[in-house]
Amino acid sequence: MERATGARMSSDLPWSPVFDAKANLRALSSVQADGFRAASELVDRFVRIAAAGLNGNAASEPPPRDEPADLYGATGLEPFVTSWWAMVDQFLRITSPRREQQTETDTATLDFAASHSTGRLQLSTVAPGAATAELWLHNRGPIDMGKVVLRCGDLLSHQGNLIAARLMRFEPDIVPMPARSSRGVTVEADIDEHVVPGSYRGMLVADGHPDVWLPIELVVKPLLP
Repeated sequence: MERATGARMSSDLPWSPVFDAKANLRALSSVQADGFRAASELVDRFVRIAAAGLNGNAASEPPPRDEPADLYGATGLEPFVTSWWAMVDQFLRITSPRREQQTETDTATLDFAASHSTGRLQLSTVAPGAATAELWLHNRGPIDMGKVVLRCGDLLSHQGNLIAARLMRFEPDIVPMPARSSRGVTVEADIDEHVVPGSYRGMLVADGHPDVWLPIELVVKPLLP
């Protein structure tokens, strides 16, 4: 009798439902149902407000004094929607310039009007293979720069290995640069099986423009790891 009485008393403890999985599941389902019901009512209210505005049946009377309104007189859901769109607009304004700045910084460019260069020319390939990269030339000024010829010296690794300049190609090799123009140039390098894997570095210059130059890095990877 004592054991039965003790078992009955333990099951009647106030915190025993906490450990009941079925009861917890029912409570969670109830909370989810209440949340879904509240969200549905909110959406229905918004649809009714929008439909009333489109049909011209919106009330012309001023809003009650006890109903909150923003600086423009919007009430109900309107302040929430306005604030949400303002937040989205601010987010887009903040993130867009960062993406443009990152792209501009990573792109290898030569600006002849400003005598300025940005980025570096990066190429990568396995041996044997062909490496390809893109270079942009800009002439934002009002003066015709004529035809620009790009030149590249030998590429050297820290171990003393060399990639000859004759293996580097520019397409096109002669670039007309009229006023307010931009041109894209493809840089290619043919690497044979005799080139030792490693990082080779050098410099790219433009004939007739001593202040415009770019560093070059060519990474040669082994065919098999």
